[in-house]
Amino acid sequence: MKRFKDVKNQQMEFNIFATPFNVEPADVPDNLQHEITQLQSDDELKARYNLPLLEFYECYISNDEFPTLRTHALKYASVFGTTYYCEQFFPNLPSQRVNCSRLTDTNLEKQLLVASSVQANITHLTKAKF
Repeated sequence: MKRFKDVKNQQMEFNIFATPFNVEPADVPDNLQHEITQLQSDDELKARYNLPLLEFYECYISNDEFPTLRTHALKYASVFGTTYYCEQFFPNLPSQRVNCSRLTDTNLEKQLLVASSVQANITHLTKAKF
């Protein structure tokens, strides 16, 4: 839950991920400036940018040519994947309004663990117990 506190502070990083052709190279962090400039000057990549965003990164942003940008993209792409699970979870919180005061970070983490799609290996757990 704490990662959403600084979303506004992370705006440039999100922009680099979501719209890499629209950011000013001078405004991006130093470690990404060269790769952003290289990306923006490649007409072929600009033409391919009409693909879905994750598909564009997967197909055209190679680790050989753009290692820092690719790592950056993977980091920010994973944020959206995990928020999807949170969005699916919140409507299923039991008596959400009644227990609002009890919805602490610790309680929420425990509920998220229970509600996650990870299946417990009951056989393994029971063997370890005996």
